[in-house]
Amino acid sequence: MDLKLLADRLRSEYSLPEAPVPKTEKSSAVLVMLYPRHRQPHVLLIQRSDGLRLHPGQISFPGGTYEKEDASLLTTALRETREELDLDIPESQVLGLLPQVQTLTGFTISPFITILDRLPRYRKNPDEVQKVLEIPLLPLLSTHHPEMGYPPKKQMVAYWYLEYRVWGATAKILNRIRRLDAVH
Repeated sequence: MDLKLLADRLRSEYSLPEAPVPKTEKSSAVLVMLYPRHRQPHVLLIQRSDGLRLHPGQISFPGGTYEKEDASLLTTALRETREELDLDIPESQVLGLLPQVQTLTGFTISPFITILDRLPRYRKNPDEVQKVLEIPLLPLLSTHHPEMGYPPKKQMVAYWYLEYRVWGATAKILNRIRRLDAVH
């Protein structure tokens, strides 16, 4: 995968619109961070703390629920990334917004995407993040498989990284990235 070609595709097909404003109290946003490491594209995922009320222990992108103080859903994604990983990603580095994803629990997630030259240093917030996973993207995407136990119309998929099962909204977002022509 060529991250420069992917960046061009994101800018042309998923360019950042006016800052989206949430429509429900279950509006959320995540930040998909892609970056090169050892000449391979990587993606940063987190394992949510077991002490969290919502989705404890699950693998996800940094992000969370919109708060009234947030100017937009992009603000939410960047604020949550800062809270969870002490990472300040400038708004100007966010390339695009992938189509929204619905969760089985009723949340609507707006996945913002950035491609970084390198991953900046981060410090996980142990109250929110149990583990940070820096995963080679192509091997992760190659584990794509249909998720069993759901009606076919839900088109649920899952991925695996070591012992970590990536499913739900995170898997749906990864599936959208997998489908981009620049990935193949």
